[in-house]
Amino acid sequence: MREFTYKSRDGDVYVLINVNHGDVLEKITENYTGCTVFVSRSIVDRVHTKCPLIPVIDGEEGKSIEAVLSIVRNAHELSIDRDGLFIGVGGGSVLDVVGFSASIYLRGVDYVNVPTTMLSMVDASLGGKTGVNALGLKNVIGVIRQPRYVIIDLTFLESLPMPNYIDGFAEVIKYGITMDRELLGQVMSSTDKLLGRDYGVLEEVIYRSLRDKASIVEVDELDRGNARAVLNYGHTVGHAIESVSNFSISHGRAVALGMICEARIGVKLGYTSREVPGLLMDVLSRFNLINRVAIDVNGLVNAMVRDKKRSGEFIKLPVVIDVGKWGMVRVRIKDLMNLVIGECGSMQ
Repeated sequence: MREFTYKSRDGDVYVLINVNHGDVLEKITENYTGCTVFVSRSIVDRVHTKCPLIPVIDGEEGKSIEAVLSIVRNAHELSIDRDGLFIGVGGGSVLDVVGFSASIYLRGVDYVNVPTTMLSMVDASLGGKTGVNALGLKNVIGVIRQPRYVIIDLTFLESLPMPNYIDGFAEVIKYGITMDRELLGQVMSSTDKLLGRDYGVLEEVIYRSLRDKASIVEVDELDRGNARAVLNYGHTVGHAIESVSNFSISHGRAVALGMICEARIGVKLGYTSREVPGLLMDVLSRFNLINRVAIDVNGLVNAMVRDKKRSGEFIKLPVVIDVGKWGMVRVRIKDLMNLVIGECGSMQ
């Protein structure tokens, strides 16, 4: 077991890794007037708690305003008051929706994240970004509100299909390539153990990934400075890939392709070491995260123009300078469009 705490404007956030979620939830809920668990409907029978269970739709299909209204309605019917607790159990989409719902229900109640996928364990469960999709755009409606607890129970990974499991390593590799050379080295030297779901190595890799993310969140919680931008590496292009594919390309694979594209753009702009794109291709390929896909480059460009990180004619783009070192650049939308067309038509 590993644990740590990070500070936020909403109070301390407690992160526990490689624990039994049922035991932890039993202790946590004693401090609240009521609780309800919103859980991915595919894993309802794996959740151990005395709180009422409400099945919800997982995946991008469930990230809608309608889903939020349903959660609010269920909480109201269960008489959850302002001293009550929401618990989200599932992948990143479930955690995003439950966190957003908790942030607006009665002007805000505490919530707990219990991620059940590798991707949600190393990314969506921590940081406080919540939201839903609308207008064909990812996370265009949302707020930043921190969970009270993040509970990582590795047993949820045992039955996760391999494509879903390896999706999460795109985010782990992102932390490594941008700010943690040692983490990237560990991932590369322990690939076989990680693919074999070795608990010991997983615990350390997840712990290190979340500590890296928490260190950024603490200094730029509201995403108003430049520090938190590093967490978006690969996501400017990645989110656009998800949008133009109508979310048929998974988040992890979209971010993997996005990192390759943005690394090539960084080289072209003169910021990124020429070795970085090849290194990224190598490590991402070890986890089968680079697949040949048909990408509508013009649609990709149009989706990027609507990115929420855009400011006037510019967009803020984090770039890797070298492994473990990154910087921020402002790129004209027009220039970025041309770079995407020139560098990212093929990610192979």
